[in-house]
Amino acid sequence: MPFFLLNLSFMVLVLLSPLNQAAAEAMAPATIEVAGRGTVIERPDRAVLTFTIETRAANAKDAIRQNASQAEKLMMALKQQKDPVDRIATTQFHLYPVYNQKNRNSPASYRVSNTIRLETTAVDKLGLFIDAAAEAGSGRIGRLGFSHSQMDTLARKAAVQATEDARRIAEDLARAAGVTIARVLKIRYGSPSPPGPVRAEMAPGLKGTPIEIGDLTIERQVTVIFAIE
Repeated sequence: MPFFLLNLSFMVLVLLSPLNQAAAEAMAPATIEVAGRGTVIERPDRAVLTFTIETRAANAKDAIRQNASQAEKLMMALKQQKDPVDRIATTQFHLYPVYNQKNRNSPASYRVSNTIRLETTAVDKLGLFIDAAAEAGSGRIGRLGFSHSQMDTLARKAAVQATEDARRIAEDLARAAGVTIARVLKIRYGSPSPPGPVRAEMAPGLKGTPIEIGDLTIERQVTVIFAIE
């Protein structure tokens, strides 16, 4: 094909492309996009606690030996309170040389930090775990967190609620605009967000430390695009 014919064909395509785009836009259905939210509230049935044993001695061997003795005592105390399905594991172990200001070349002592993590379904016994750990010599107790064994099911329930919420909003908006919802064109379900914080009030140092557990809030958002007519 001669060059001028090729060039002419290209120019025709360029001139027609806006027309094709306008025609496609005219044929596309009118839409409304709505984000719905769903919330499920449940009492947590799982908890995580961390306990830290810290020891210090003139040499590393003694610091480690003392720490191992206290850590063993701590784990035995926790095992006496835990349920069969609960899990206890060492998550961190650190040995630090400690220097004084006058001599930075040779350590004055050594410090050992040993962190033990407890995963338990006995959320009603958290106060007993805390008391047992304190009596066993745990110097730091923290990172109290909660979750639920049916988290996936609860998240799906919240997502369904979010989809239903999106449809209700879309129907209200369509009614106000004098149109009707025809069908669903697209549903977007974003990455699940972590559950909301759970309140846990403690009074450390008391026998049978009281723990008041709040609710676990699972929230999901779903965006739905509806065709309207």
